[in-house]
Amino acid sequence: MKLIKTITIIFFIIQSTYLFAQDVAYYIQIEDPDIVPEITKDKDSDILKVKAKDNDLNLLYSKYSIKKFKKAFPQAVTPSLENVYFIKCNDKMLVKELKEKYKNAIPRLSNVGKLMLTYEPNDYGLAMGQSYLDLINVKDAWDIVLGLPKIDIAISDTHFDLNHEDLNMTLLFGNNNGTSNHGTRVAGFAGAVTDNDTGIASIGFDTHLVVAPTYGNTWRTDSIDDYDNDVLELAAAGYRVINCSWETHGDFDSIRNDLYDEVRNVWGSLVVFGAGNSGSSHYGNNNPAYPGSYSANIDVTSVGHIHDVGSSQSPFDNNWKDVHEEAIGDSLSAHKHHPTIDICAPGYNVSTTDIMGSGINNGNYANDWGTSFAAPQVSATLGLIISVNPCLSADEAEAILLDNADASIYNIPENAHYIGRLGAGRLDVYAAVNAAAESATTYLQNLTLTGNQNIEDNYAIRVVDNVTVASGASINMITRKEVTIDKNFEVVSGAELTIDVDVNNTISCN
Repeated sequence: MKLIKTITIIFFIIQSTYLFAQDVAYYIQIEDPDIVPEITKDKDSDILKVKAKDNDLNLLYSKYSIKKFKKAFPQAVTPSLENVYFIKCNDKMLVKELKEKYKNAIPRLSNVGKLMLTYEPNDYGLAMGQSYLDLINVKDAWDIVLGLPKIDIAISDTHFDLNHEDLNMTLLFGNNNGTSNHGTRVAGFAGAVTDNDTGIASIGFDTHLVVAPTYGNTWRTDSIDDYDNDVLELAAAGYRVINCSWETHGDFDSIRNDLYDEVRNVWGSLVVFGAGNSGSSHYGNNNPAYPGSYSANIDVTSVGHIHDVGSSQSPFDNNWKDVHEEAIGDSLSAHKHHPTIDICAPGYNVSTTDIMGSGINNGNYANDWGTSFAAPQVSATLGLIISVNPCLSADEAEAILLDNADASIYNIPENAHYIGRLGAGRLDVYAAVNAAAESATTYLQNLTLTGNQNIEDNYAIRVVDNVTVASGASINMITRKEVTIDKNFEVVSGAELTIDVDVNNTISCN
């Protein structure tokens, strides 16, 4: 659905106009009752009238448009809250001047801030629990990306159930005749259809998946195929994020290293791999496994997500939040950990889609363990990062992902043995997506706009303060999510301003 707001404003008579001024709200503790004004409302105009007890204070209040001035918490019984007032006005300078002029009578002042909604879809944990999404802060990220078109995510894996009730997948190439449920389970983490009142939610929300089942039932020695070239084909086809929850060999290989360098540096694709699970078949927990460990790729290991650190659980399944070992004290219960790991995400007992009729809970969903299922959480996050700012290079998108990982996991005593071997930290979807939005936002402050010009960015344009559109200027603000104008924005007589907010706008990356 196309979302568009286009406003053309042409001023020929009015000398100056302030547009979209955003109100500010504060809590202010006032200990001197003489500073509290008398508030009345004009019956005809509904305009708030503010009358103070002395002329200086009246002059101060008259400088601003006050929308509300009232006791903030009239039912509060805590003494420190009894004299706290709620002020809503058109400029934060009001409370600043009050504080400066009457500082002894105003001991506390705080910004109320905007109400921020955290979106929760109607299928969040509907079929099965999804505490791993809470840990990685996905709901706040959805507030940022809702409505924006998402890039497709490509998945190279085993058989996929293309008819699953909760997956939107297109078969690109490959043999989909197998019976393994691995590909279907991986797909659920990247792109289970969200807010459809069915099954589960996913980080990708409404991301479309393109799948390439390059092997039917297994990725082990009984099924040798050209996996690496399939990844190259996906990159050459234009897919910027490719999930590969598999590994093929335990040693560095210069040919494959060159291949994945090309995927990254020539085609601009980010390839995400599961680092591998515990056990000798995965070359040991402390040793790199390839292709994930090539520098061009993103290697993902696991942390827990269910119980608080220190909880008393079964000795065989602690699953503490942000702890690398699933069973505390048992290093063999942990998935891979080594210096080429890039990031970690929940990978123990996480819920996802399963082949229809084969799983639990009406047969369509299941819990699973493995870095195979931590990896697509990272892939989905990269998909959101690039969806918010399509102009990001592969290096820039990865930097946003890793720079915003939660490194505090290394402060947990149970992770002391793994310092430097869990990558940048635990995936934080909101922090990463918010950083991507900031990278795609233009801020305007202290300038005069002249001539004919387009001001554009992929996410938002924010007019902060003291911006003037000069007479004769024709300014187009073009973006995909929002334009906000705070204060002191003047459109001079004879100027033309067009604001075009459309999620389908194409923004130049020059």
